[in-house]
Amino acid sequence: AWLLGLPAPLTLPTPDGILTPDTVHTCLANLAGRTGPLLLTATAGTTDSGAIDPLPALADIADRHGARFHIDAAYGGPLLFSDTHRTALHGLDRAHTVALDLHKLGWQPVAAGLLAVPDPTTLAPLAHQADYLNADDDTEAGLPDLLSRSLRTTRRPDILKIAVTLKALGRHGLGELIDRTLAAAQALADLIEAHPRYELHSRPTLSTVLFRPTGADHTTLATIRRTLLTDGQAVLGRATTPTGLWLKATLLNPHTQPGDLTTLLKLVEGHIPR
Repeated sequence: AWLLGLPAPLTLPTPDGILTPDTVHTCLANLAGRTGPLLLTATAGTTDSGAIDPLPALADIADRHGARFHIDAAYGGPLLFSDTHRTALHGLDRAHTVALDLHKLGWQPVAAGLLAVPDPTTLAPLAHQADYLNADDDTEAGLPDLLSRSLRTTRRPDILKIAVTLKALGRHGLGELIDRTLAAAQALADLIEAHPRYELHSRPTLSTVLFRPTGADHTTLATIRRTLLTDGQAVLGRATTPTGLWLKATLLNPHTQPGDLTTLLKLVEGHIPR
């Protein structure tokens, strides 16, 4: 935004990990009378915890204030494939633009993302003509027009891998894998809640589970995750919330078994200072 000379974006507080409608309404109301367009960005699946903003309420607020509504659904968007979990994305259809990235709950390369819009004319400003890529007479003669296919032009076509996956598995096939992955996250949360030496941050919304040994300080948590990583035993992320630092287990293997989850907790427990 600063490269284009646009105003600096406003970042709102999210003490519970999600946007609150009252805070967003107050912010947009304070911007009333200013010139230029407004854009409200919500998240369907935060990086830290997988939380989903209250999309229907935020869509209402965007409508009320004449703001465009964008949803970053890079993590949670694939819930659309699941008949069981797709209701968590109620309100997604009201966005003007949606970003999707299937490298987590789609098992694709990290660059395999896309921008979805309800009306193709929304993409008209992206149209570009360059003689060396899509000269009019070449296009009319039937030569490939790279710019009409992707802004990435000659870079590798990762979107093709999404298309092949959808063709091979279909919506229901992907949905089944997502259901199994989210069920594994719930099972891990159950084990943590039942364990006397662990505390659970919150019940998982997607496949991310935040937990920590009870009473562990920042240094202990950092040491545990680094040791497990360097020893080649487990890869755990980290997330900082208003209640401190947490270990982050992001489950992405739909074939995860209960024994795998128990082993993970035993590995962490084995590094808790006595």
